[in-house]
Amino acid sequence: MMSRRTTVVLNLIALLLGLFLFAGCARAKPVSHNGVAPIPAPVPKEALTEVTSSLEESIPAQRRIIYEADLELVVEDTQAAVDQITTLVEDMGGYVVSASLYRTDDILAGEMTVRVPQERFHEALKKLGELAVRVDREAIHTNDVTQEYVDLEARLKNLEATEKELRALLSEVRKETKSASDIIEIYRELTRVRSEIDQVKARLENLNKLTTYATIRITLTPYELSQPVSSRWNPLETLHRAWRTLLRGIQWLVDLVIYLVVVILPLALLALIPLIILIYLIRWIIRRLFRK
Repeated sequence: MMSRRTTVVLNLIALLLGLFLFAGCARAKPVSHNGVAPIPAPVPKEALTEVTSSLEESIPAQRRIIYEADLELVVEDTQAAVDQITTLVEDMGGYVVSASLYRTDDILAGEMTVRVPQERFHEALKKLGELAVRVDREAIHTNDVTQEYVDLEARLKNLEATEKELRALLSEVRKETKSASDIIEIYRELTRVRSEIDQVKARLENLNKLTTYATIRITLTPYELSQPVSSRWNPLETLHRAWRTLLRGIQWLVDLVIYLVVVILPLALLALIPLIILIYLIRWIIRRLFRK
C-alpha cells in the first residue's frame, strides 16, 4: 500500500504533464483574441513568378489547321466560270494559284487551284457551288499542324542561340588562338546551323501561308445540255484517213518482205548449210558401211 507522500508526488507529476500538453496545443493552434484564425504569411514574389510562368506554359498554343477542299463543278460555260471564280476569289481577298483549260471531244473543260482567307473558307465553298449547275463532288480535308509549328519554333530558337554562341566563339578564336583548323571547324558548324535555320524558316513560312489561306482545287466540267449540237463529219477527212491507213498497211507489208529477204532468208541459209553437210556426211558413212 502506497504512502501518502508517494500519492501526493504522483498527483503533482500528473498535473505538470497536463499543463505541458495544454500549453503545447495552444502554441500549435494560435487563435486571435476575437477567436479568428490568424492571417497567413504572404507568399514570396519568386514563388508567385514561378506559378505565373507555369500557368503561361500550360496555356495551349493557337491552333494551326490547314484547310483544303476538292470541288467538281458542272458549269454552263467553262471560260465564263473561270472568269467568275477569279473575280469571286479576288473579291474575298484570295488569289488564283493556277488555271488551265483543255478540250476533250471538242468540249472545253478546266481545272483551277485557288486560295482564300481561312476564315472565309466555308463561305467560298458555298458561293462557288452557287456558280455551278450542280456540284458533283465536294471533299474537305483538314490537317492540324499545331504541334509541328510549335516544335519548329522551339527548334528555330535553339538554332539561333547556337548560331549566336558559334559566332561569339569564332570571334574569340580569331582574336586569341588564331588557329586555322579551329576557325575552319567552327565556320563549318556555323554554316550547317545557318542552313538548318533557313530550312526551318522556310517551313514555318510555308505553314503560315497554308494556315492563313485555305486551298480549293476545282474541276470544271461543261453541262452537256448547254453545249451546241454540231456535226463535224467530213467525208474528205475520212477518205484521207483511209488512204493514209492503206499506205501504212502497204508500207508494213513491203517492210516485212524486205526483212524476210534481206535478214531472215540469209540467216536461214546459213543455218541450213551445216545441217545439209551433216546429212550428206551421215549418208556417205551409211553407204560405206553397207558396201562392206
